[in-house]
Amino acid sequence: MSFFRVAAAVVVWQGLAAGQPIRLKTRTIDAARETYRMPERGGGKYWLVQFDRRPDGQLRAELAKRGIGVLRYVPESSFMLRLPAAANLRGLGVRWAGPLQTAEKLSSALAEETSGTYLVTFHPDVDGEVARRIARDEGFLLNETPGLLPGHLLLTGKHDALGMLARHEEVAYIVPAAQDLLVRKRVYGCGGPVTESGLVADYALADAGWPKDGQGRVALQYIFDSITAKLDSNVARSQVERALSEWARYANVTFTPGVSAGAARTLEILFATGPHGDAYPFTSVATLAHTFYPAPPNPEPVAGDIHLNDIEAWGVGNSIDLFSVALHEAGHALGLGHSDIPGTVMYPYYKLAAGLSSDDIAAVQKLYGAAGTASTVPAAPATPTAPTTPTAPTTPSAPTPSPSSDTTSPGLVIVQPGYTIVSTGAASIVVSGTARDNVGVSCVKWTSTGGSGAATGTTAWSATIPLLVGTNTITIRAYDAAGNSGWRSLTVVRN
Repeated sequence: MSFFRVAAAVVVWQGLAAGQPIRLKTRTIDAARETYRMPERGGGKYWLVQFDRRPDGQLRAELAKRGIGVLRYVPESSFMLRLPAAANLRGLGVRWAGPLQTAEKLSSALAEETSGTYLVTFHPDVDGEVARRIARDEGFLLNETPGLLPGHLLLTGKHDALGMLARHEEVAYIVPAAQDLLVRKRVYGCGGPVTESGLVADYALADAGWPKDGQGRVALQYIFDSITAKLDSNVARSQVERALSEWARYANVTFTPGVSAGAARTLEILFATGPHGDAYPFTSVATLAHTFYPAPPNPEPVAGDIHLNDIEAWGVGNSIDLFSVALHEAGHALGLGHSDIPGTVMYPYYKLAAGLSSDDIAAVQKLYGAAGTASTVPAAPATPTAPTTPTAPTTPSAPTPSPSSDTTSPGLVIVQPGYTIVSTGAASIVVSGTARDNVGVSCVKWTSTGGSGAATGTTAWSATIPLLVGTNTITIRAYDAAGNSGWRSLTVVRN
């Protein structure tokens, strides 16, 4: 079968050919092995479609010609599409197609949460009033926070109602909401990393870094094409360079000043307004910045470029903090997608940041290794020696789990305080609990609105966490030796 058509009858769709899997955050889809049923006419409008090549402009133009809307890109070779009632994909090299399933729309960061506030993403073409009606019909309360990205709703409701909400085809993805989104006068979000094929979907597992050199390192350069006049030029440069240095503190990457725009592995940093030479003009104050992913999937010279909206009132430590925004965008330039975990720098909404969270550090080290990590150089082949008489084999001992093969995340329980939302007049709060793991808990760390640190103890742990006046979002995370982690969070309001 080389095409499909949505029809009244239910037909079976199978992967057409083996190829790279589709990597979602919730699971991996193997197009060569999985079988899906297409919906009846009118029952399925949004489809994830994989092609036999990375989608390009020619494919996008052909899809538009056929009345098929491209909504988001899922690396390396898939689009989320809006299909008309009778969609024809004949001759486009389709490998696999299917709608997002309910479980695929629920972030793993929602696990074991009982109730709270959620950030819900609808497909980009869904009318805002339709999205609000769906949310209300499923029993959720709307939080009308100014500045939410198009297609985003901030909802409060019961955890066990999320499945019913995710069943609606208009819903694309649901993650925990950062509690400070509820109290800010205005929020600013990032639309996601940019590629030649379009914006990357937040439900895609899209982290893909720069290729390493022969020594296992990544050496990048940067160059400023233009500087904002809202700050002293030296101050603006230093804030962006500080953001780059923060990532280099923890990951096996280096940033050095470049000498020419357009050079390979060079991040071009510019402040611009309106149209500025790419397909993503700054048309309003709602968009602070955008950044192009590394090469691949983007071609040189645009790969890794960071564009900042110069209509904004850029500041240092206040207003629109340049360091905080540049820190987030530099993560995209290194190949990181958005994080589902509130409190991280790579969460879809910017926050005033002093540095990276433990989750941000773990994500970038997964791509590049820790800073200063020496590459493993293959040893020269040994000179063969005369064979020796083999000895009798010994009885193997029972295998022990190795950190490299362990994929089980630690479990974590907060015992004190006993509630997930707490009010206090104190300058700090003691948080304690327990953690467990199949191999062993190596450490327990905390991050909050005002900083980060390590807890005392592992299986039984405690931490005294300083509080800022106002709302503090605290995340406690337990790690094992393999880097797996489990987390819990609470909100503390200091009066």
